Amino acid sequence: MDPLKMALIGCGNRGKSAYLPPIRKMKNHLHLVAVCDEQAEAAQSVGESEGVPHYTSVDELIEKETLDLVCVVVNPNRNADVALKLIDADIHLMTETPIATDLPDADRMISAAQEKNVKLETAENYYRRPTERIKRELILSGIFGNVNTVYQDFVGHGYHGVGLIRSYIGFDIKATRVTGFTQDFTVQKHVFRAGQNPRDTENWQHGVIEFENGSRGIFSFSSLSYGSPLRWGRSKSIVRFYAENGMGVGEDLIILQSEDQNRPITLERRTTTVEGQEVLDAYVADTDPEIAWENPLREYAMSEGEINVGSEILSIARAVSENIAPEYGAINGRIDREIDLAMSQSWSNDNQPVDLPLEY
Repeated sequence: MDPLKMALIGCGNRGKSAYLPPIRKMKNHLHLVAVCDEQAEAAQSVGESEGVPHYTSVDELIEKETLDLVCVVVNPNRNADVALKLIDADIHLMTETPIATDLPDADRMISAAQEKNVKLETAENYYRRPTERIKRELILSGIFGNVNTVYQDFVGHGYHGVGLIRSYIGFDIKATRVTGFTQDFTVQKHVFRAGQNPRDTENWQHGVIEFENGSRGIFSFSSLSYGSPLRWGRSKSIVRFYAENGMGVGEDLIILQSEDQNRPITLERRTTTVEGQEVLDAYVADTDPEIAWENPLREYAMSEGEINVGSEILSIARAVSENIAPEYGAINGRIDREIDLAMSQSWSNDNQPVDLPLEY
């Protein structure tokens, strides 16, 4: 099929640094035809660098361009306003996370998309990391049995951490109750990020997510996770899971081999070469038979970091081209946000458990 005509709404740092690199490379799937940002200078800069028209108005973009899909990378407070205009114009889209800041906006987006038969994807990327993908393939194969408990420690905040936990428990398993905890601690004064005032406090957030099948998700996150020299950061962060037949700590995986002995599962990283660059081809587990996750973007010279966002964009592109549901979808994005809001509701109310679904 011909590449889909797409636009990027949001020419800020994330739009430029995370979205444009994979978009440029996905030439067999996409053709960038326009960009839009309410900041005229940002829109002009990106438009000129990409050689496409630039707009400061979503209405004008819709009026003047013929679009198959749009990536919306704006402040979450604006997701619903932008999305509803695109949906009304029968344009398929993906929004950055969270899908919306509140649940009523998320529901308006979902309802409108369903009514207009418009594909609506949520750009959740933490479970899309290649090493997470192969672990999920192993879990889905049944080799570990039921996943009983998942510990997401320091990896992703709020809805990101929630989505990662759910990828282990199962996206089809409903969360029923959430208990949240938070506390501030004093730490040595330091510069969190260049250009910011020094910090001497750290906020820790914790949550226990209960699922209808009895599984539990343990959420843990620090306000110093993203950049503080006082903490290791996410490069050493891990997800631990404990299952019926084995467990995993990061990429260290085991299953029970006999009543008194376990068997490690080794992951092999296979690569190919594209345009002179080493590219991830697949992760393969030494199970019998082998279980693998193949990189769906291995035809492009992408880094593993670019694969995460590229996979999000590929999801909405395939949904449009093949008339199928997006891989993650707006419903999962809403669930992640609902659980995130339930955690904050709990710790704001003396750690009282909050039953799901939330009422509003």
